[in-house]
Amino acid sequence: MAQQTVLVIEEDITWQKLLKRILGGAAYNVYIAATCAEGIKLTELYKPDCIVLDFHLPDGDALSVCSAIRLNKSIKTPPVIIFSSDPDAEAIAYTECQANSFVLKGPESLETLPATVSSMLAPVCRP
Repeated sequence: MAQQTVLVIEEDITWQKLLKRILGGAAYNVYIAATCAEGIKLTELYKPDCIVLDFHLPDGDALSVCSAIRLNKSIKTPPVIIFSSDPDAEAIAYTECQANSFVLKGPESLETLPATVSSMLAPVCRP
């Protein structure tokens, strides 16, 4: 079975490195984008199986990324996990962004995020 791909859209370099190491260690092929525009471009290019998306980015927010991806008919919309340090973004993540999950950034999220990604990808996996 081919390795599944996760796109992380996160501007903070420390979080980028941590997420790449943790998700890569969980046997996912991980790509990193630092902006909304780069994230949309990499989504079109790599067609990830899941997206881990920071809510606040330098050139916009998760709403603009989710909207652009959903409007692009050439992209099968992957599950989106909003990964943010802003607890107030959770309601917006679900209602407006139509995210599949919300994970609050913090030390414990580094342990739970691989399981969250795995649960989002479980229906995609075939024995």
